[in-house]
Amino acid sequence: MKVPHWALVAGLLLVSCSVAGTVAAADITPRCPSPASSELLAMMRGAPDAVVFEFRDRQAKLGIRLFNSLPPRANEAGDRFYIAMRPGFPFSRVIVAQHGCIETAALVDFRVAIAIKKAIKRFVLESSI
Repeated sequence: MKVPHWALVAGLLLVSCSVAGTVAAADITPRCPSPASSELLAMMRGAPDAVVFEFRDRQAKLGIRLFNSLPPRANEAGDRFYIAMRPGFPFSRVIVAQHGCIETAALVDFRVAIAIKKAIKRFVLESSI
């Protein structure tokens, strides 16, 4: 039986949302309803085989610019960019954070996440020469 693409994506979103862990009340404030550290910790507890890459400064700006170019186009800003990958999992989570708070998060195809990571790595190598 072939599962429709939208059902697979909806199921993955449901699973990734249900992985949320316990967040201390002190972490959640009106100014930061979704702390990046709490979200990443919950994800790592729920998926211990996940690998999270954190990008800062110019690398984060490049990652966010690449993320914003994906459909649907966005205009997110931040100072941190995260890519969370799981071996053998067809989707990866990308997160844009500003001052420790998640601005936006999305699931992208694993190949797209790899391409973004490679572009950032290539940028780092070229800018260090």
